[in-house]
Amino acid sequence: MSGCSNAVAAPGAPQGAPQGDAAADLPAPRLRRAALATLWLAMLFNIALAWVNANLVAINAGVVMGVQGLVMGLALAIGLRRRRGGWRRWTVLLVGAGLLWLLLSVVRQSIELKFLGDAVLIPAFALLGTCLGRRDLIRWLLTAQLVISGIAAWELAQPQSFAGAFNVTAYYVNTRGIEAETFWSGEGEGLYLNVERPNGRNLLASSGLNRATSVFLEPVSLGNWTIVVLIVLVALWSQMGWGMRAALILSDLFLVVACDGRFALVCAFGILIGIPFGRWAPRLWPLVYLPVLVVTLFALRAAELLPRGGDTFAGRLRKGVDYLGRLEVPDVFGGRSSSGIYANADAGWAYLIQSQSLFGFLAFWLMLVLMARERTAELRAFVNATAIYVALCMPISYSFVSIKTVAPIFALYGCLIAVARRSVVPAGLLGLPIRPRMASQRLAFG
Repeated sequence: MSGCSNAVAAPGAPQGAPQGDAAADLPAPRLRRAALATLWLAMLFNIALAWVNANLVAINAGVVMGVQGLVMGLALAIGLRRRRGGWRRWTVLLVGAGLLWLLLSVVRQSIELKFLGDAVLIPAFALLGTCLGRRDLIRWLLTAQLVISGIAAWELAQPQSFAGAFNVTAYYVNTRGIEAETFWSGEGEGLYLNVERPNGRNLLASSGLNRATSVFLEPVSLGNWTIVVLIVLVALWSQMGWGMRAALILSDLFLVVACDGRFALVCAFGILIGIPFGRWAPRLWPLVYLPVLVVTLFALRAAELLPRGGDTFAGRLRKGVDYLGRLEVPDVFGGRSSSGIYANADAGWAYLIQSQSLFGFLAFWLMLVLMARERTAELRAFVNATAIYVALCMPISYSFVSIKTVAPIFALYGCLIAVARRSVVPAGLLGLPIRPRMASQRLAFG
């Protein structure tokens, strides 16, 4: 299987200077290894805790929150220890998220650590990503993809063995407060509650297979993972050999079928259609995706073209639009109680507005598009694909702020910005070049 190609020196760069990942990968090998280990923790801690819960001792929600907080703390500590290119902008975002959470906690007169975690996850893993090179992330992704595919194959072939090892039902009952009676699917096999659809699978409908969950323990998260892999392929295609591309594409297709990923298929189609825009459209083009989607969905609802209810993708979109349309003034300004916020968790944009306020919601979307001031082809492709993924996910789920997808996506974002700052002249908010600082200043101030 071919390895990653070497980074090409940027035009106008000083002769003899290490470029791209070559410069990024030389120092701090221990921090790179620690950063990669933290990514593994972010991906695997849930399945590890499920095994402990099933075989050793009962796990409660506090343990899960504590472990996730530890993983986030490690990401922050590693990223702030290294302080590589772009770290200041992520630190400013981190401080701003913390201050907004404090303000909203005062307004609500309650402290909800989950909402703080949602906001801190993004800068934490972006800072972690500044410690990694593109080749580090590609190799980690390929290894992770093989692990995920192997466990998914085991789950499909022997669901009772998988359920016996991890007892997903018991894990979610103990840690998420879900009632055991809601786990109707899987014929009591101890799998997640929606591993079987009421109307059966969409893909391989006659196979009788469950929907695979793999290390994520739920099929929706596995479907989202396949989009993460697609985003990496779109952004770093030129950094991979053909063998690696083939391995990631074929394994991703297997996982989409394994989890029966309805959203994964729709989102993948949208990203593939949007690839040319990512490469050639204006840098601010992705900003329009979300407002255009909102207007389109409300227009479809007004024309009664979005059906109510039912286990369909269109039905989920209708539910998301309805949730957004029912928001009131306290919701928009973050004054709703936490119990009312979780009731709208199926609609990601309603959840994000209520938990972070309209200002936090808008800041999140603007950050996603505008944080990459550098105008490299990789960053353009990454931002375009990620904006499509987030925009399409927002009406139906708040999983776009889950550690399972935030960790790899924003680690890549932080990495690409760090690499770009060492290979091209940075650009300002409107794409105008910023006068480069002297080399001594860059070394002194990161």
